[in-house]
Amino acid sequence: MDRKKHILIVDDVTTNLKVAADVLKDNYQLSMAKSGQQALDFLKKAKPDLILLDVRMPGMDGYETLEHIKANTETANIPVVFLTVDDQRESEIKGLKMGAMDFILKPFEPEIMLSRIEKILQIEDLRRNLSNSAKKDPLTGLWNRKFLEDDIEKYFITKNKGVFLLCDIDNFKFVNDTYGHVFGDNVLCNFAKILKSNVGPRDMAGRIGGDEFAVFLKGEYTDDEINSYCDIIMKAVHNDMKDQTELSYNPSISIGISVSPDDGIDFYTLYHRADKALYYVKQNGKDSYHYYKQREEYLNNTIENFNSEQDLSRLEGFMKEKSYENGALRVEYEGFKNIVHFVQRTIARSNQTVWMILFTLTHSGPEKLSTEQLEEAMQQVERAIVVSLRMGDVTTQYSSFQYVTLLMNANEEDSRGIAQRIILTWQELSDDKYMTLTYDLKNIVPK
Repeated sequence: MDRKKHILIVDDVTTNLKVAADVLKDNYQLSMAKSGQQALDFLKKAKPDLILLDVRMPGMDGYETLEHIKANTETANIPVVFLTVDDQRESEIKGLKMGAMDFILKPFEPEIMLSRIEKILQIEDLRRNLSNSAKKDPLTGLWNRKFLEDDIEKYFITKNKGVFLLCDIDNFKFVNDTYGHVFGDNVLCNFAKILKSNVGPRDMAGRIGGDEFAVFLKGEYTDDEINSYCDIIMKAVHNDMKDQTELSYNPSISIGISVSPDDGIDFYTLYHRADKALYYVKQNGKDSYHYYKQREEYLNNTIENFNSEQDLSRLEGFMKEKSYENGALRVEYEGFKNIVHFVQRTIARSNQTVWMILFTLTHSGPEKLSTEQLEEAMQQVERAIVVSLRMGDVTTQYSSFQYVTLLMNANEEDSRGIAQRIILTWQELSDDKYMTLTYDLKNIVPK
């Protein structure tokens, strides 16, 4: 059964209130106020669908009451209809300019009164539906980025505690390319349902674009509470989404987390930093979650203290680990899943010799390197490597300041030549005189 619309009637004359109530009581839920101030006090506790407001009242008249209603963002969109004995055109124009929807003359004609109120409420329903449609993502029904951003910015006007989760569906391009875009859209909608069912009434879930979603939890949460929330979402993705797809697709998501006020108190900063944490997850095996603050600790604690020989030996050990699954090599370290896939497809089948190059950035400047400077330098290293490698070679980021590259069917001389070419290319891209890129080389022969 549909909820009855709620109308607040404001009039200082008890007889007028009774007459209006007799006309409307069968169709609407009614509340009464006998002055402008009583009406404003009522609106602090409840929000009716329509206000019938007498123009002439002692003390605060209808025009002044309307000014207060329109000045309050919580009540400004409630439609107001003036009740008046004054049929002068000037009074009507004044009220309409102030934001009134209509005028109803006293004494009331029941049919006219009911008809006008019904039409105004229909118009208001249409306005609300259009307004909500403009705020929603048309595919998933979640809030769109614009509304999510506006709501978070509005929240931070008076509050400063919250958690921003940036969620990305892993391997979504593969899903679209393999199963088609209709299937891909179903995956997006199924994930949206999981988010809808796991956000509280005060929290927000929205679609940023593509396969990227965001959740904003309002209030203060401990790390354990945030971890539990992420675990719930990821478990639902692993279980519920797999059941819904009915195909050989194992869904997973990656989540980057930023927390206010420590990581920012505006949408852009929280989004940008959650995105950096998300990138860390993507570079380290996906299907997990990570905090921006963890990533910063990781970046700050590594470039100042490293041992490339130990790192190279560690990598060599990973490459020599035996796998007992279909005879393929298996790398346990989470950050090397991309390399594992490559090794499983090539080395185990062909007995090829692999040369491994570990590129390391060092910094000798008088000031500590900032996170942004390190990231820019690493992007330059990545570009230098990608344009210099041969087809069939592979590379991945090993740490915040190191890249590892595997060269197939190359001797030591060729490998050193490629390494030197990468360094020269990087030097052309970099303009930091305190930054140096070095390499260590190792011949890997899988057992």
